[in-house]
Amino acid sequence: MDREGVCVGIHNFFVSLVLVPIFIFKFIITWLTTNSIVNKASEKFNEKMLKMGLAEDKTKTLTREYTCIKDYIFEGFLKRKDKIQKSNPRRTGGVQNILIKMLPGGQVFLRIKNGDAKDVKSAITLDATKTIILLVAVARALKRDIYWVAVCVTSYFLYSLLFGFASELITKHQDTSKGLLGSIIGTIGDALSDTKVIAIVSLALSSHAILAAPFVPLYHVIPGLDFVEHYISGFGIGLFAVKAYRIFVGYISYSKALTIFGSAKLSHQISLFEMSAELPFLCYSSIFVGLVWEGLEEIAEKFTPRVVNVLLWNGVADILVGLLGALTAYMFVLHSFIIKKQEGFSNLNQKNSKVTLKDVRRASDRVLTHMKGAICSVYSEITAEKISKAVGTHQLNHQKEANLKKELFLK
Repeated sequence: MDREGVCVGIHNFFVSLVLVPIFIFKFIITWLTTNSIVNKASEKFNEKMLKMGLAEDKTKTLTREYTCIKDYIFEGFLKRKDKIQKSNPRRTGGVQNILIKMLPGGQVFLRIKNGDAKDVKSAITLDATKTIILLVAVARALKRDIYWVAVCVTSYFLYSLLFGFASELITKHQDTSKGLLGSIIGTIGDALSDTKVIAIVSLALSSHAILAAPFVPLYHVIPGLDFVEHYISGFGIGLFAVKAYRIFVGYISYSKALTIFGSAKLSHQISLFEMSAELPFLCYSSIFVGLVWEGLEEIAEKFTPRVVNVLLWNGVADILVGLLGALTAYMFVLHSFIIKKQEGFSNLNQKNSKVTLKDVRRASDRVLTHMKGAICSVYSEITAEKISKAVGTHQLNHQKEANLKKELFLK
């Protein structure tokens, strides 16, 4: 990359660093507002239908269908139906599969049973991690170390539930939800289905239980052990953040809405922002998880002398080391060592184009204003009354016709 390209990359990074929280905040505020409007309209719709004399079960069905219009508006504006990343179809066996996945060796067993040899090495890593945590728990139990036995058992069940119960449940319901919720479920489902990524992430996040327990109570005495663990955990968090970000951007995009509106310039700016925002999103994810973890350590410190955490210096250092691990994961991804290159992410500074803060904010405001306007026009209380009257009248007439035909048939 030439000098100009490096300068553009640095510029885009810092602009996107400012824009990422603004984007998330504006979207959440808009979505919460529209949800409130939808709820009021749905209540009005439901109330009017009941007053017209429709059966309660029929009214619930019609109200649910009326509320789903919001999802179709969302998909029409943002969802990239032609670019959705499909995960490999997997067989599901409900509760039985969930229980098997929670056992040591469950992932490998299911692959062999279903004749699915793909990513079997990653499945072995997944199961090996669970087995190691379990063995550490047994070892600490022999030492009568109740505290760390509890830590390992909790880690084991959280790990098993996440990659057993959650993945099975998401896979089962992946195609049943629409709109924003459907995009989120699809993102998590696809991310969890990549066993290569998840194997590395799980191994990283389990490092505290695997590495720390054998050295307790010398955990905080061994120089640098805590930093090593936070670095490894940060690597796992960063890797999962990149995977989830790329999948989610593959599901929805403001550029689709801007293309519909005929704003080619703003659409180009949003596309540049989506590519440049990957690294800032990773940084924010790493820092957020680090803050949550340090907060939990502060709480744990109040209940046991086994945890010593000085937030003002040790906590900040842990967060920075975790961020360094996340950045390392990003470098691996950037060179396609773990995640394959995807279209749109191969060159973050294509044609040395700069992300313009003003243009991206204007594009974001335009998309959200149009989306909110479309939803509000459908879900105003006046519209709800009109639609409920029309739908209710149609349903009652249909019911009367059915009753009349039934009477004629009986005669």
